[in-house]
Amino acid sequence: MKTFSFLFLIFLLTSCASFEDPVEVIRYDGSKLESINTEEASIRVVGTVHNNTWLPIKIKPSTLEVYVDGKKWGDLYLDEKIRLKSNKDNELNNLVHVTFEDGLMAKLFVYRFKESAQLQLQGNVKTGLLFIPIKIPVNYTKTISPKNLNLNLDKQ
Repeated sequence: MKTFSFLFLIFLLTSCASFEDPVEVIRYDGSKLESINTEEASIRVVGTVHNNTWLPIKIKPSTLEVYVDGKKWGDLYLDEKIRLKSNKDNELNNLVHVTFEDGLMAKLFVYRFKESAQLQLQGNVKTGLLFIPIKIPVNYTKTISPKNLNLNLDKQ
């Protein structure tokens, strides 16, 4: 009987809920650069996401690749767990860090005066829904203005 109940629960979860877009970015309120050096940067990300499922979701530590105009710049790491309440907008205020590929300073100087650049995050985010581990594919693209980043590269 326990096996039947477990199989019925799995069938119910997989047939009723669509896990194709379980989390949706509602608003991006910006990010604050906490620290930066030639190898990595720590960034505080603030925004709002909506959990489209009727169950709470835990986002586990994950890694995404960072591309600017189609060229890989490094990897983004989420080190903290994030808990998203079911069917609600959830405020995010999390610290992430980015490790850069070699030659970052030259790339920053090239993009310093550009009007726009295409920022892209790709990879899989590890999540948990009840006791079921799920990997959500991420392919987020945003056009940014590197000219307005104000990284204070002139100061030494």
